[in-house]
This record gives sequence, C-alpha cells and structure tokens, in this order.
Amino acid sequence: MSILVQREFSVAQAHQAEFERQSREGLWPTFLHFGALMVGFGRWGFNGPGGVLITNTVYEDLDHWLATRARVGAFYSDEAIMAETKHLRAIFEARGDMVTESRARIIDLNDDASEPKPFYRRAGQAPAEPPPTFGLGSVVSARTYVVPEASQAEFLRLSREHIWPWLTEQGGRLIGFGRDPLGPPSQIMTQFAFRSLPDWYRLAHPAEHGGPPGRPNEAWQARHNLIATQQGRLLIVGTDFGTKV
Repeated sequence: MSILVQREFSVAQAHQAEFERQSREGLWPTFLHFGALMVGFGRWGFNGPGGVLITNTVYEDLDHWLATRARVGAFYSDEAIMAETKHLRAIFEARGDMVTESRARIIDLNDDASEPKPFYRRAGQAPAEPPPTFGLGSVVSARTYVVPEASQAEFLRLSREHIWPWLTEQGGRLIGFGRDPLGPPSQIMTQFAFRSLPDWYRLAHPAEHGGPPGRPNEAWQARHNLIATQQGRLLIVGTDFGTKV
C-alpha cells in the first residue's frame, strides 16, 4: 500500500515563487531519483486556510518515506544516488530557510484505485518519470466522505465502474483514493484533478448541468445515498512540474 503525504508550508509571500522554483528545479527531480512522486503543489483556493503552500507526495510505503528524509534517510547514505543528484540538491539547499512552519498528514492509498506508482529506487534503476499534470492553474479536488464501513465496497465499485470513468471521459483525472490512518474508519478520501475551476464545477455538479446520461447518473445517485456527510477543498495548482497531459 503506497502512501500520500500532504504537507502545508508557511512561506512568506515574497519567497513563495522562489520556493516553487527550488522545488520544481531541484527537490522534486531529486525525489524522482528516489522513486517518489510529487503529484500536486499549490494553494488552497476554496475551503482551506490561506497563506500556505501545499505539496502532495507519494511513496511506496512508510519505509520509502523515511528513506527520503534529508541527511538521515537511507538515500542520503547511498553514495551512487548522492552522486547522481548532487547538482539537483545544490538547487534547493536554501529551501528550508524559507519555511517558518509546516504540518503534514498521511493518506493510505488504495493502489488499485490510484494513479501514482512510486517505488523504492535503487542505484542503477531508471529514475521515476515525472507524474502526469494538467499544469499551472488546474485544480485538484480533495474530498473526504463519511461512509459506513459496510457500504464502502459498494461506494468504491460504483465509483470505479461508472463515476470515475465518466469523469475521465469528460477530461478529469483520478489521482488517488484512500483513507487517513489517523482518522475514523468511516472516512474515505479522493483526490481528482480537473483542467480548470469551471471544469471542476461543471463535473462536480452534474445534475445542474445536464448530468451524465443513463447508468452513470443512476450510479451517481446510488453512491450519493451511501454518503452520510462529505467535505472538500480545492487546490489551485501552482506549478508546471510533471508531464503535461
């Protein structure tokens, strides 16, 4: 089971562009040499705290995350990987100095229902490919659903067989599905990418915009009936790092 670590950084407005540059040119490419993937960077556009920068980085497991920790992780003891990333690591040496505070959460991903495929890379293996992205100004919808445990398998089935394929046909892209291991078992989470805010609004409110025809619409309603409560945040992507799709 891979994990997604979502981190919020407090960075002064004057330093935020430089923070993104050092990350895009140095840190995130270094992580590709570790096999870890940064799949979503930006700011909360709606329903999240302002003044913070967000990263969403995916690892094979917790051992993989620990190995990426600066100076103390296992990758930093691997002379071959350190040699091949030396020029990249020099780019982000001052990145930490721009951060006044940070906090993180962890999400266990269902690998069968999630896009990123991180791996614990060894020297000699090809680095990970830059992850797919819709790029600067696109949107990632992060939703938390409260669904009784007995109904979660049906929630996933309806999503995978009907709702997510329809959203993908309309131009969306599923990033991940999982749960917060520190949260209640009734909570499940999705991250879905859209090319723009108008695309998100149209596709997140299908009943108001004609709705998906036929069975997808029925599945949407059936899934809605399983949900006790839900809440969401919108991340406005603030980088072109990745492979444009």
